[in-house]
Amino acid sequence: MTISYTFAMIAALDAFGVDLPIATAALVYLVGSAVATAAPTPGGLGATEAALVAGYTAVGVDGSAAFAAVMLFRLITFWLPILPGWFALVNLQRTGRL
Repeated sequence: MTISYTFAMIAALDAFGVDLPIATAALVYLVGSAVATAAPTPGGLGATEAALVAGYTAVGVDGSAAFAAVMLFRLITFWLPILPGWFALVNLQRTGRL
């Protein structure tokens, strides 16, 4: 899961024209994710975004590109999976399996 998320973050950076070495992008993602786990919010909401944007700007990525890439990454990996999960929950409740 961590490897997949790391490559998803790298792809999001690439989508906004950020050209970082893979090792640097991965290290910033891993450190930012580790720092964000200390946040008392579900899924590190807010802390993850702040840590990743701060990390990428610290290694020289333009702030607006870092922000856009992190928001795209979180949309795809955090917010979009909620929708099929909700549909699955409703289906399980309707069929009496939950």
